[in-house]
Amino acid sequence: MSLTEALHLKKAFRRLRQDQRDDAWPDVVGHRDYARQLEVNVEHLKDRIGDATSYQASLPLSIDLPKRGFTLRAGTRPRLEDRILYQAVADLLAPHFQAEPCVYSNRLSSNPESPRMFVRGVRLWLQFQDQQAALCREYPHMVETDIAAYFDYINHDLLVRRIDDLFRDRLERAILNDIKVLLKRLWTRWSRSPHRSGIPQVNDPSSFFGNLYLDELDKWMCRRGYVFLRYVDDMCVFVSDEPSARKALADLIVKLREMGLYVVSKKTAVRESDEVLNELGEGRRQIDAIEQGLESGVPDRIEAASRQLESFFDEVVEDADNFNDRHFRYCVNRFKRLAASGLGGDMHSRIIGQVLERLRDMPDATDVFVDYLSMFPEDDRVQASVLDFLEGPYNVYPWQEMHLLELLIRCRISPALLDRTMGLARSIACTSRSHRACAAKALLLWGKNGDYADRREIRSIYYNESSEDVRRTIVVAVQEMQKSERDNFYRSVVGTSHAVNMTAEYIQSLSAPTYHYYNPPPGLELVEFYEDSDDLDDLGSEYFL
Repeated sequence: MSLTEALHLKKAFRRLRQDQRDDAWPDVVGHRDYARQLEVNVEHLKDRIGDATSYQASLPLSIDLPKRGFTLRAGTRPRLEDRILYQAVADLLAPHFQAEPCVYSNRLSSNPESPRMFVRGVRLWLQFQDQQAALCREYPHMVETDIAAYFDYINHDLLVRRIDDLFRDRLERAILNDIKVLLKRLWTRWSRSPHRSGIPQVNDPSSFFGNLYLDELDKWMCRRGYVFLRYVDDMCVFVSDEPSARKALADLIVKLREMGLYVVSKKTAVRESDEVLNELGEGRRQIDAIEQGLESGVPDRIEAASRQLESFFDEVVEDADNFNDRHFRYCVNRFKRLAASGLGGDMHSRIIGQVLERLRDMPDATDVFVDYLSMFPEDDRVQASVLDFLEGPYNVYPWQEMHLLELLIRCRISPALLDRTMGLARSIACTSRSHRACAAKALLLWGKNGDYADRREIRSIYYNESSEDVRRTIVVAVQEMQKSERDNFYRSVVGTSHAVNMTAEYIQSLSAPTYHYYNPPPGLELVEFYEDSDDLDDLGSEYFL
């Protein structure tokens, strides 16, 4: 069997479309243009993979993401066919790997045909906390620590050796060799480090390979008798006394150093278990009860869970001295689900106000906020507040600006705010200093709300634009031009690139103008998958960490 026969590329494409909910730089049509010609495109990709040593990976798209504390994390979105290959390789390896029982993050779905690679993150996080609580009752001390910039420091050579260790007896040698060549080509092309380290964060294959990388650490800790738990890069060791805690921490740090990884000093501590138990009790029981109610499918239980959610939200926002941003994001995500199901009523007005107030102080949660605020596309307060923010001094993160522009694209702009919205869109689209992801969203906002003269002006920008993603966005932004004029423009750009051609053909196939794909399911369908909605995952990530 050859590698191309072993890889399930169409399945990988379907999975990455689920995974794209967390893309640092979202695709303008959610890869629907590629899906429309999937058979042809997959055959082309197979030809490229045929000789692993000649496979040429593409430079990824990049945009920095704000983190808590207003630091930045490098955001990378690999190009589509590289991502399909990456996902297919992870899918091929995954059935042959099982993380140690002490690992609670990124556990593989029990159904290999599931569109999701992993069990939902909230469920695993609650299990992780339950196990922490159980062990805190058994051991008087706990060591807690966190790995610094975990994905950025994963060493490519060490990870390839780990793959060889884990899979050399489970896959044909020729296939495994091709996999190692392809992965190194991908990681090297995507890396922003000169030291052959770092893999893209926030996508399922990287989460899988991250677990592979730390598998040696997990085994090393457990086989030395340590009572050890891990969730992604959060780690805990449970011990009987403080000297044992210090010894465990020292051993952990030395082992991590061998792997090119380091702990975060500010997040490292030896703690008394009673204190940890008190903290774990804060919110965990409420979240568990809310989750059970929302997932029950029973209208009365869902309604009761919505009232519990409102009470929990009040506790979170009223405790200003110990504000828990994780719990706040969790609540907003769940209010989004209630709004999508027609539940929540008057409570949403207050939630909207709280979310808008935190655009300044929680830029890292903007994607969560935008998905919730998008449930209210005609709310003038939302539109005016977002415009105020985008025009103000705290609009300093392109990633946040990109998401807020997407929110305005999803809105039905009030006539009273239209001129202001259009002025902002033109300014961002035509400013050379704008990040290309923001320029693309601004062009889409401009084209959606403009007239024929606006769309002609947008069309003229195409010929001086070097970014393929922005050029594809222009193709989408002018879709409401007079049909013959639009199609003539599309014919004029044939040959610019295969991706532009696919996007133009996809837009021409639409029965109605479409500028975004935020399409939450109606009714009481608070289930994980809603078969009648192609776009459930455009609701955004259900992860709250």
